[in-house]
Amino acid sequence: MGRRRQRMNPSPRPLYWTFLALIGIVIAAYILFPIFWLILASFKTTQELASLPLTFWPQSPTIEAYTALFDSNSQSSQLLQWPTLISNSFLVAISSTVLVLIFGTLAGYAFSRIHFPGRDLILGGLLVSRMFQGAALLLPTYRLMNTLGLQDSLIGLILLYSAFGLPFATWIIASSLREIPFELEESAMMDGASRLQCMVKIVLPLATPALITAAMWHFVGAWSEFAFASILMESSENKTVTIGLASFVELFTIEFNRVGAAATLVALPIMIVFFFGQRYFTRGLLAGAVKG
Repeated sequence: MGRRRQRMNPSPRPLYWTFLALIGIVIAAYILFPIFWLILASFKTTQELASLPLTFWPQSPTIEAYTALFDSNSQSSQLLQWPTLISNSFLVAISSTVLVLIFGTLAGYAFSRIHFPGRDLILGGLLVSRMFQGAALLLPTYRLMNTLGLQDSLIGLILLYSAFGLPFATWIIASSLREIPFELEESAMMDGASRLQCMVKIVLPLATPALITAAMWHFVGAWSEFAFASILMESSENKTVTIGLASFVELFTIEFNRVGAAATLVALPIMIVFFFGQRYFTRGLLAGAVKG
C-alpha cells in the first residue's frame, strides 16, 4: 500500500524547481530586456528611432552608429575621440590589473604562509575596507592626487585603481592559498627548491582560479569606473570610455542609436571576460569563501 501511495502521489519537487526556474527566467528577462533593446537600437537609424509607432526589431539594420563613433569627420568623433578613449581604458584596466596581481599575490602568499601577530585581524580589515563608499573618498583622493601632481594623468589613475583594488585581491588570493597544504612546499624545499620557486611552480598553478577571479574582478571594476576618472581626468586625451559614454547626454541631442553603440562597445570587454572566465570566477570565489 505504501508503494502504491508513493506512485499515486508523485514528489512535488520537480514542480517546485520548475516554478523557481520560471521565476528566474522572468527576473532575467526583466533585467536583460533594456540591455537587449539598447543593442537593437544601435543597429537602427535615427529616423527609425524617431518614427511612430516604435519598432522593436530594426527594419533596415545598419552599423552607421558604430562607424560614426570612429569617423573623424563626424561631430561625435571630433568631440569624443573614441579610439583614444578605448585605448586609455584598456591601458588603465590592464596595467592596474597586472600591478594588483603582482602585489596581491606576494601579499596573499605572506598572509597565508607567515604567522605574525594580528595576521587574521589585518586580513579581515582588508575585506572591511570594501565597505567604504567611494563617494566619501572623492574629495580626499582629489586633493591627494593634486598634491602629488598625478591629476589628469593615466599613471595616476593606474596607481589609484591599483591601490583601491589591492586589498580585495589580497583577501581573495590569501584565502585561497590557505587551502593549499604547506606540506607540498616542504617536500619541494627538502629537494632544494627555494621559497620563491615553491610559490611560482607549486602554489600559484594550484591557485589559478583565485588569481583569475581577482584579475576579472579588478579588470571589470577598473574598466567601468566613472566617479574618480570623471573628477581627475580633464584633458580629452586622458579620458576613459565611461566618461565618453556619459558625455553623450551632456554634449549632444540624445541619439539613442549612437548611445546604444557606445554602450555596447563599453560592455563588450566585460561580457567577453565573464564568458571565458566564469567557471574560474565561481571556483575562485568559493575557494576564497571557505576560510575567508
